[in-house]
Amino acid sequence: MSETEAAARTWDGYYAGSFTHAPYTDAVVFAIKALSRNRAGVVYEFGCGNAQNLGFLRSLFPDARLIGSDVSEAGLAAARRRYEGLELFANGETLALAPASLDVVIERAALQHVPKPLGQAYVDEIAEAMKPGAGAFFEIANTDHGHAALGDGGQDPVFGYRVFYSLGEIETLFAAFDIDQVFERRRTLVRAPDPAGSAPVYNEACFQIYLTRR
Repeated sequence: MSETEAAARTWDGYYAGSFTHAPYTDAVVFAIKALSRNRAGVVYEFGCGNAQNLGFLRSLFPDARLIGSDVSEAGLAAARRRYEGLELFANGETLALAPASLDVVIERAALQHVPKPLGQAYVDEIAEAMKPGAGAFFEIANTDHGHAALGDGGQDPVFGYRVFYSLGEIETLFAAFDIDQVFERRRTLVRAPDPAGSAPVYNEACFQIYLTRR
């Protein structure tokens, strides 16, 4: 079983019971700003899940081309039932995106569930698919995350397989880009399930990274 096939099983289970339709603010705001300047732009979301971000963007920008991929067929099936006019596909070990075709890329908390070598391959492929000067937004768990001590590939109590990045690794990961801004985002009151029946605080920290393709 490949890494993406294994991940698909996990996330199919998640999306089978997920009814989340609210967009994730920071990623969507980034795309809205870009599409406000180019209303017919091409947006790609890596790890789109059930496409709540792209569905929201479709309601605002009917002329935009909106593309999304995810390992979860269940998530994509839910997106197709709810939204029209999206180009959605299941990604495997490659993405098969057309070179120099994307104006905007967004990703929110998806790459951190991918083994680092495969994550680097995805980012390199995404970079090749972006037009020079195109912008990207990524949000990735960092080494101050409350469960980073589990190490790469650890099973955190909420989302399973997770890897964590340092600032130095971020620079390497996005070597094909100009890094415009990096913010550290923290949430400290997210509750995690506990087999013992209690609900410990789930400390989460991530980098929000704003990029321009060279």
